[in-house]
Amino acid sequence: MDSIVDKLYQIFRSLLDNVIGYISIIIMLAGTSLAISEVARRYVFDTVFDWGQDAVTYGMVGAIFLYFAVTQARRSHLRMSALMDALEKRGYEKFVLFIRALFSTLGFIVYCAIAYWGWSAMERSIELGRKTYSMVLLIWPFQAILVASFILLALVCLFQLYQDIRGLMGKKVFEWAPVEEGIEI
Repeated sequence: MDSIVDKLYQIFRSLLDNVIGYISIIIMLAGTSLAISEVARRYVFDTVFDWGQDAVTYGMVGAIFLYFAVTQARRSHLRMSALMDALEKRGYEKFVLFIRALFSTLGFIVYCAIAYWGWSAMERSIELGRKTYSMVLLIWPFQAILVASFILLALVCLFQLYQDIRGLMGKKVFEWAPVEEGIEI
């Protein structure tokens, strides 16, 4: 069973790193390029696209949310680890693993709930033809990106929960995926 889940997680991580991550980067670069062009258009030509600010704002937020799944999967998100590190140094490894599993479970539940509620909001936006503030761009593609982001985050938490539970059982899985990378500040 561990080898099947490991293979599934490797495929999922490859998709996250090599597809979702690059899609996020491309959206961010496009948004940044549009923002720069809008500044140039405003100050050089005294005109802007009516939809430019909306496209930049929604595109950047959507790309950042997509990239959250990549950073969560790498466990490179910012975290406050002083308490967990202190507990681990005092020999409470099992308790730390339990807390980690608890947070993975809570993350999974919260991300699933947000995706569930977001799906109906997106459907309603499609039905009503809701648009952004500029009244040019439809809002549902942005909402679809957010829903997809939360689904990806829920899947990441599910794999990490599996890793945490196996750790509690004394088994090490996903040897290639560190339990804690973190970002040192």
